[in-house]
Amino acid sequence: GRRADRAEPHASPERASPEASAPASSSSPAGKYASNVVSIQRGSELDALKSLSSLVYDTKHAVNELAVLGPQAATVSPSILLHALSENRSADVGSIEGALFYDRCLLENVQGHTEEARMDCVLDKSFVNLAAMMASRVEGVVSVEVVESRLAANDRDAIVGKARRMAEMFRELDVDVAERVLFKIPCTWEGVQAVETLEREDIKCHVTQVYSLEQAAAAARAGASLVQTYVGRVRTWYQKHPVSLVHNHLADASDSGIELVKQIAALIKKENLETKVIAASVKNRKDAVALAGCDYVLLNDRVVSTLNSELCVDGFLKNAFANNANVPAVGEIYQERFEAAVANSPAAEEMQFALAQNAAADKKLKEFITQKVLPGVGQ
Repeated sequence: GRRADRAEPHASPERASPEASAPASSSSPAGKYASNVVSIQRGSELDALKSLSSLVYDTKHAVNELAVLGPQAATVSPSILLHALSENRSADVGSIEGALFYDRCLLENVQGHTEEARMDCVLDKSFVNLAAMMASRVEGVVSVEVVESRLAANDRDAIVGKARRMAEMFRELDVDVAERVLFKIPCTWEGVQAVETLEREDIKCHVTQVYSLEQAAAAARAGASLVQTYVGRVRTWYQKHPVSLVHNHLADASDSGIELVKQIAALIKKENLETKVIAASVKNRKDAVALAGCDYVLLNDRVVSTLNSELCVDGFLKNAFANNANVPAVGEIYQERFEAAVANSPAAEEMQFALAQNAAADKKLKEFITQKVLPGVGQ
């Protein structure tokens, strides 16, 4: 296992929000990303939850800050960069312009000497430039999207190669990769193999799109620093596919989404692994309270506001994970079994949707650079 408790993660989001992070206050180092900072009310359920779990605020902005916690983490991806560019943030445009002149991204230096290879290099360098700026503004980690398409998600060597290249770019900018960067990789079989290689090299990985216990077991055993699962999406899928509840040991659970998070956490604890768990797709106050004690909980503004307005009756919340030992037996995870788990859980269709969304954002970003940035470079 690898340590993941040295820095706050940034997480992938609800479908409505292609990426998740949090706005910064105007007085913070990331003030220009400011909006809607919440002041945590003492004695509220939000205050109680904060004492049991690390809370991650879900917004479209790059910097993650939750009220008095200060700037905790940041994320960089095609969706986030597009959102920033649409607001014409000069620093973000500058991160792209700088990448266009980066020696390794010049046409004569990229593999195959093609414009496509050059554009891929420019995007990678742009993400690194922006992420390095963010690293100077937040106390925790900067999370960087590595995989932009279904094709790439199923290519171990491509994932490893890209993460290594980006890690080297971070080192050129004096960013401590092991301490300050998480590389987001979807939980495909090839993705997990890539994670095992990268974590051995101290390149920390945030594994997303985890919808089954087998996926989580494979990722955690590979040494992933962080695994992310999705409470609401899991619950909704099983409501439409009740037969699969039995197959996935969730038939007796009152809530399949919450139960899966607990099973993942119990498996990690039982096997003495150091992977951390982040619960996303938290739909309401009830979900959030039921997740008290999970390593990280991703909350949107509506759920944060509701928790903050509810007085915690007993003065504290029960740690739902304190005596959590309910985990079905999980043996060796080989590829055939892994793929079967993906097919018989929400993972197959949810991953397809997420990767299609990433690919669309990647395409739009490349079009933006071609149409808006390139014509003005050097003027």
